[in-house]
Parts: sequence; C-alpha cells; structure tokens
Amino acid sequence: MKLDYYQNYKGPNLTEATLNDIDITSIIQEKYGENNNWNGKLWKYKEIFGNESIGKKIYCEFHSEDGRKHWFHSWINDNNQFFNPPLATPMNQY
Repeated sequence: MKLDYYQNYKGPNLTEATLNDIDITSIIQEKYGENNNWNGKLWKYKEIFGNESIGKKIYCEFHSEDGRKHWFHSWINDNNQFFNPPLATPMNQY
C-alpha cells in the first residue's frame, strides 16, 4: 500500500536486519529502498519476510548521520498484518 507519509520520509541507514538471528540485511535493504523510506510503501510481513516467518523474531538496526543508533525488535504473529516499524526521524528533519 503506497502512503504519502512514506513518500516524504527519509530515515537513517539500515545497517543490520535479522530473522531468528539469521542475517537478512540485504533483503530488507531492498525493501527499505535507496531513499530509506520503505520505497514509499507500507508492507505486509509476508511481503518482506516470506510466508514461513510466523513465530519468528525480527531485529532491525539503523544508524543516522549524527551517529545515533535506532533499533527495534518484534515477533511475527500474522503474515497478513502490516509491518509498521517505528520510524526514526533524523535530527536534520525536525
């Protein structure tokens, strides 16, 4: 689902992503996009993590230009639910 909010969002660089402690950074970086805005889209869990991801733990870590680290972790309970991670706003966008 395309969203205006994500179209205008520019987040910090994604530096690490894991699914059950397995590195999936390159897969998530593709979805996060060149503009660090989730390619302007709100994704469903299955679109990012695959159909076999129910019950698995996700972890994502980002680093902003000011050196701050942003991260979140969660578990996937429903593949059809929207993946709506917390969005870190770099200091230069306040």
